[in-house]
Amino acid sequence: MAQLSILFDVFALGQQVRTLLTQAMADGDLRADEYAAYSVVFEAEPLTMTELARALGMPLTTAADYVRAMQSRGHLRKEPHPSDSRARLLALTTSGRAAHRQAALRFEEAYQAFAAELQAQGVDEHAARALLQRMAACAGQAASALHR
Repeated sequence: MAQLSILFDVFALGQQVRTLLTQAMADGDLRADEYAAYSVVFEAEPLTMTELARALGMPLTTAADYVRAMQSRGHLRKEPHPSDSRARLLALTTSGRAAHRQAALRFEEAYQAFAAELQAQGVDEHAARALLQRMAACAGQAASALHR
């Protein structure tokens, strides 16, 4: 097959990672995309909806969908922001932390399998991560340039 573009390769990588995580988390209470949102809140709490959306690299409306789902499960609480009356600070509840912890076990299994494959292929994980982060930044800049 002819090489299409690096964007296609990145897209295909995303699909393969989605498949890996979907399989690893199939029997859990959270999907892989939900686990990502829970993880951002867990690591950064308290944070605003805008900060959550930025960390996940998604529109504010999509992040709001995750927040609504988390709240409906009783996994998230919103508190007043001390300096911005329009904003709310997001934090996981005790049950939200428990759900995150359970999903983290499944995610860790997928990560260990992936890391083993990287090592078997001679890929330096730290260098690969740095490259992926630079590529993500490039994609964000390119998207911004398209909207000017």
